[in-house]
Amino acid sequence: MQALSASLSDLTVPSSARDGGDVLRTKICCTIGPASYGYDNIGRLIEGGMNVARLNLSHCTREEAETVITDMRRYLKEKNTTAQVAIWLDINGPKVRTGKLAQPEVYLKAGDEFTFVNDATVIGDNTKVTSTYTKELLKVGDKLFVDDGLLSFTVKERVPEGILCSIDNSGTLGESKGINMPSYVIEDLPAVSSKDALDISFAMKHNVDFITVSCIRTLEDIQASGSLPYIISPNTTLPTIEFGYSEVRLLLGNSKTKVLAKIENKRGLDNFEDILKTADGIVIDRGYLGAEVDIEIVTMEQKRMIMLANIMGKSVMVANQMFESMKTNPRPTRSEAADTANAVMDGADGLVLSAETAIGHYVFEALDVMRRVAAQAEKNTNYLDYQVKMTRSVPKPISVSESIASSAVLTASQVNAAIIIVVTELGGTARLVAKYRPQIPVIAATLVPQTARQLAATFGLVPYYHDGTEANVIEETVNFAVELGLCKPGDIAVITSGQSVGFLEGTTTQMQLYTIPDIA
Repeated sequence: MQALSASLSDLTVPSSARDGGDVLRTKICCTIGPASYGYDNIGRLIEGGMNVARLNLSHCTREEAETVITDMRRYLKEKNTTAQVAIWLDINGPKVRTGKLAQPEVYLKAGDEFTFVNDATVIGDNTKVTSTYTKELLKVGDKLFVDDGLLSFTVKERVPEGILCSIDNSGTLGESKGINMPSYVIEDLPAVSSKDALDISFAMKHNVDFITVSCIRTLEDIQASGSLPYIISPNTTLPTIEFGYSEVRLLLGNSKTKVLAKIENKRGLDNFEDILKTADGIVIDRGYLGAEVDIEIVTMEQKRMIMLANIMGKSVMVANQMFESMKTNPRPTRSEAADTANAVMDGADGLVLSAETAIGHYVFEALDVMRRVAAQAEKNTNYLDYQVKMTRSVPKPISVSESIASSAVLTASQVNAAIIIVVTELGGTARLVAKYRPQIPVIAATLVPQTARQLAATFGLVPYYHDGTEANVIEETVNFAVELGLCKPGDIAVITSGQSVGFLEGTTTQMQLYTIPDIA
């Protein structure tokens, strides 16, 4: 059995003291960037309770991402910790972005003229910038929004080199910032470009746990529906081409990497229910979405998407501008804290820190404050009421695995169990147990390392990678839970497992009550 970390941060226990089994169940994702690069910084984030590390390949190179992945895995191995931290790779997808600047940021003044140029070799400044979409589309009077709507432009004239705009409001422009053209739906951008395909190959090579494709528009953007002109492997070098097929799944092949759909435009919102059925999980990116959808609608749609993802048993994370002010301030605003707490109380599995931990001045403070806000929100959420609503909302009939999962949660409550243990291969039943929001710790035990990491993104689950055999997985998982203080001898554990003859492989078919024995 692995040695236990000296800190309980592996178990997502916040730094503020909480009672033994009272663990933070909301998962926290930190975007890794220049402010958090380095072995020591990665270690501090892990010890601080980071569950998922996000790398945005629109803002960092593959070489930088590889260094972060190496540092994180080396830290976990050297500390011999039981912590499970997932790696999430965010690729660009059909998202229009600004190009290179002569300096990292330039200040734009309201009323000045500004040109979006079509020549990709041009280095931008406070008068111009390139964009990744160069076809004629906009007309005089149209609006453009950049960087989640923080900068607004009005088209004045089409000029030979691009479009001439007036700057509507003063602000700072950075490189690779998203551009919204809310009056238009851009159909001719591929879901996956040649660069994105290489990024997916990189993800496969490094066995990352999740990928997202930005600006998902329809079901076809993530569902395989055609044959590819190229078959790639992790070491393939692709020519400069653009794919016209919805090939994310095909590119991943037999990889166990999970695909999260990032909802950040109106078409993705309109097609959300279809996307939800195919995606492994959902990321709600309110910043980019808020530049395309009326601001008064975004909050209501966020609640709707969380509810539907909960019913489907799919992990859902809320991202963008959670603690935006903490890029430069040591504390979030009251409205940011309220926004974060409401996301937890609505049923979000996880919360995403973006610029706060990538380029902010208060990286570790942002993580700590977010955990404390989430912990308080959990304490004030009625999960018993949630379980009743979930039971009523789930379409019938349900699968055998879900029947066992929901019964395990109900039984645990009725017998006053201390923990639930789910023995799982790919994590499906563990996620179904989490779907019903039990009020006690849920240990998801697996013999598959990647499954353990992926379960770090699901609300309420304490992943445990067992490097032994199926014969002693329950015994070792119980020992793990006792040593972490989640239960003690004499307590009752509810345990689910499978399979039985006559059922499909991977189907959970068994539930048992187990009295925790004295450990020698």
